[in-house]
Amino acid sequence: AMSPEHRTKVMYIEDYADIREPLAALLYAHGYDVALAADGMEAMEALERGDPPSVILLDLLMPGIVGQSLLDWMRSDGRFAGIPVAIVSAVPQYAPAGVKVFRKPVAAPALLEFLRESTRTPEGAQPTS
Repeated sequence: AMSPEHRTKVMYIEDYADIREPLAALLYAHGYDVALAADGMEAMEALERGDPPSVILLDLLMPGIVGQSLLDWMRSDGRFAGIPVAIVSAVPQYAPAGVKVFRKPVAAPALLEFLRESTRTPEGAQPTS
C-alpha cells in the first residue's frame, strides 16, 4: 500500500456519520487519504487551514452552511476554485448545473471512476507511486 503522504486526498462533507463513515472506509481501502467534515463550516475551517484536497465530495442538504453555499464560496476563492467537486445527495435534482452528481446510496464503481478521472496525473508529471 502507498504511504499516506503519497495518497490522493479526498474531502467528504456529509452530516450523517452512518453515510460518511462507510464511504470514507471504501475510499481509504482504495488508496485515498480521506478528510471528513460533518458540515459546511467544518469544511471551510479545514480548507482555510491549508493542505487542500485533490477532490471534494459534497452533500447538499446539511445544517448551517448548505452544500450550494459552500460550493459558491469555494468557487469565489482562487485557492479552491480549481478543486473538482462532486455532489453526493439524496436529492440530486437540487444540484447546481454542470456539477457531477451521485445519488445516494452511491454506486461505488462510478464514484471510484470519477475520482480516478479527477485526480489523474497530468502528462509529463512524475507519478508518486
